Amino acid sequence: MKIDKILIVADDSGSSINAIKYGFDLAKELGAKVALLSVVELAATEGNVDAGIFPDDAEKESENKIIDFLNRVKKEHGKNTDTEFITKTGDIKSIVAITAKEWKAKLIITGTHQRTGISKLFNGSVSESIIENSRVPVCIVPMG
Repeated sequence: MKIDKILIVADDSGSSINAIKYGFDLAKELGAKVALLSVVELAATEGNVDAGIFPDDAEKESENKIIDFLNRVKKEHGKNTDTEFITKTGDIKSIVAITAKEWKAKLIITGTHQRTGISKLFNGSVSESIIENSRVPVCIVPMG
């Protein structure tokens, strides 16, 4: 199987930055196209009407921050790599698998926060969920 499309799950966490670097390096070696996927949690788009922040404004602000971030990491790590940005709002655990299928990714790359104990119990593991729901190989890049 030729890996010609790599979906990289991207946020501004340290673990994600490691995954982004790894994903772009691999894409360059393979001559693959990259999609940087960033998912905005629904809570970030609700706004706060009492403070004068309406949902449409909150969603637009979140999206603008994401696009700025994605442009920055592409410039730093993805020079000369065919890259597109995908931003979606909702539950990351389901959106990654859906997006990989829609975009016809051959590989998903994500970082891990390496949660354990109570944190893992309450927050779950996004990387485990991605593996469970994916129909393509998933590469988990460790924190350090």
